[in-house]
Amino acid sequence: MRRVILPLVMTVTLCLAQEASEACTKALTDCENDLECQNRLAPLMAACSTNTCQPQCRSAVLNVYQNKLGRILLRSDATCIPGRDELRTCNFLPAESTVHCSLGKLACEGDLQCNSKFGVFMSECEADAARGACTDKCKTLLNQTIETSVGSVFSNCTCTARDDQLCTNLKDNLLGVCLKNTPGVTLSPSDNSITDAPGGNDLADSSVGHGFNILSAISVYLLTVLVF
Repeated sequence: MRRVILPLVMTVTLCLAQEASEACTKALTDCENDLECQNRLAPLMAACSTNTCQPQCRSAVLNVYQNKLGRILLRSDATCIPGRDELRTCNFLPAESTVHCSLGKLACEGDLQCNSKFGVFMSECEADAARGACTDKCKTLLNQTIETSVGSVFSNCTCTARDDQLCTNLKDNLLGVCLKNTPGVTLSPSDNSITDAPGGNDLADSSVGHGFNILSAISVYLLTVLVF
């Protein structure tokens, strides 16, 4: 059985390598060659394969993002990541125009300029915003955060239907209150999850999805071999 499956693994790997960008491939290789990054990446590969934006996928993405090499990989075009279609659809890629609010917050906290602005906003306005109130001062403080390169994601960040209260509280109760009726700002819907399996061209490329399904099957087999 192994003699049959190994050539298949090599074939799928070569197919993905042909369509993956050089920058993404290098970032993936660097992550896989680093034990800490590799240990963080493995749960992402396993969890972000259901096309349903599960909390486990979100948690895995946030965990990978906290690693330097993992951040570089997620900030790439993601063409070398098997679960990239789900990551894009769930807004779990930091380089996209719309980003998951929890991921945006994590990115902001890692940036000195954004974190300093957002920290002032939270300390001055969190209590009032939680009660549904936002003063002009607080709107100004939030706008100052959004004006930073990293903080711009707060203007239209989103959550999924399966998120915990951390994301929805940040989006609806903290950001949403102060962004409401702000000129030039359009709030994204909270639910961007996928409820059904993709069909046709619902995701980026059906051929890519087919390759990913093969990879999923191979991964299950390899795990079975390792266990037994």
